[in-house]
Amino acid sequence: MNRKNVQTNVKPRLLAASVAAGLMTMASGAYANVAYVAGTTNNVQYFSVGDSDIGSATKPVGSLPASTNNNKDSQGATGRYAVAIGYGPTATNQGSIAIGTTSTSTQNGSVALGALSSATGTSATALGNLAQAVSNADTAIGRRAIASGGSSTALGQESRATGNYANAFGGAATASGQHSNAIGTRSNASAQNAIAFGTNANSSAVNAVAIGATSQASGVNSAALGVASKASGTQSVALGRNANASLDNSVALGANSTTTAYVSTNSATVGNLTYGGFAGTSPVGTVSVGSSGAERTVSNVAAGRINATSTDAINGSQLYSVAQQVNTNTTNITNLGDQINNVNNSVNNVYQHVGDLDKDLRAGIAGATAIGFLQRPNEAGKSLVSAAVGGYRNQQALAVGYAHNSDNNKWSTKFGVGVNTRKDVNWGASLGYQW
Repeated sequence: MNRKNVQTNVKPRLLAASVAAGLMTMASGAYANVAYVAGTTNNVQYFSVGDSDIGSATKPVGSLPASTNNNKDSQGATGRYAVAIGYGPTATNQGSIAIGTTSTSTQNGSVALGALSSATGTSATALGNLAQAVSNADTAIGRRAIASGGSSTALGQESRATGNYANAFGGAATASGQHSNAIGTRSNASAQNAIAFGTNANSSAVNAVAIGATSQASGVNSAALGVASKASGTQSVALGRNANASLDNSVALGANSTTTAYVSTNSATVGNLTYGGFAGTSPVGTVSVGSSGAERTVSNVAAGRINATSTDAINGSQLYSVAQQVNTNTTNITNLGDQINNVNNSVNNVYQHVGDLDKDLRAGIAGATAIGFLQRPNEAGKSLVSAAVGGYRNQQALAVGYAHNSDNNKWSTKFGVGVNTRKDVNWGASLGYQW
């Protein structure tokens, strides 16, 4: 190893040292700038350390020998306490580090490591050939990785994190929305708080979540979970391979399930009789467990409540019980003519009570409406007590409730109780988990 072109600027009381490839040059002074070229037969590497308030690391004096293949020194470490190592690196600010061919580190505490790497934000880190950490606290790791959103992280070859506090993990992963996360090869999270997890997963709406290879969540607050699943409706959920939830507030459960237009049902006609006064006549969405030609049964359903305000599902045993009773009544009417009058009287009594039942129904709907308008907190760790009123066709109800979000904002609880003008009390509670 030959010693070549060492220059120092010396002032009393402080000591600066430069060590490279086995060579140490020492100088004492109030401030010391050290520039060093280590030469071999076919290669030159440049090592520069800046430690000065008033000047930059001094470039070596004189031309390089012919044995260096005409390699030239870099601009060096021009920032205080900066370090530049390699062919043509630049470290221009306090504490900046540039290591690698023409690497660039321009801000306080920034680090560029790799050929043509660039760290231009304060405390930014670029690691890998052609990696770029553009804004403050950005981290880019991998060949051609780019982090530019500010406090963003890009990890993987050609990954991109351009949203503020965004994270892109995986080859060609892209996170461009604020606080978005893209995890997986070619995954894409392009909206605020969007999450894309899986190869080619795409989450393109605010708060949308896409999990699974080629899954797509394009509706606001939607979730697509499963390979090739799609959730395009606002607040829709698709769960299962190829599941498709295209309607707002709707759910597609199971592989290949699709959502179809929901219909309001206010009455039903059987024979010559029309029945009405149904509860839940204003649906806002639908739940599908299959598709046309690929229907599924829903098994293990508990018996639902049967009353004027119930919106529970009814299972087969309940319908069987009703059918048995209808058969018994029909037999009795046929065989016992003298009971016809009693049946007619019973029917008359039923009609007489329709008015009361209608009022009860309307009051129940008012109660359900009031509970439905109870509020929940929007922030993690917060609790909320709320009151709400509801009305339906001259009947009113008052409801009070309590809701709470967990500290990590994943769990939420809510319950409420209401009383209507018919003095009926209804209540409800829920527990939710979001991811």
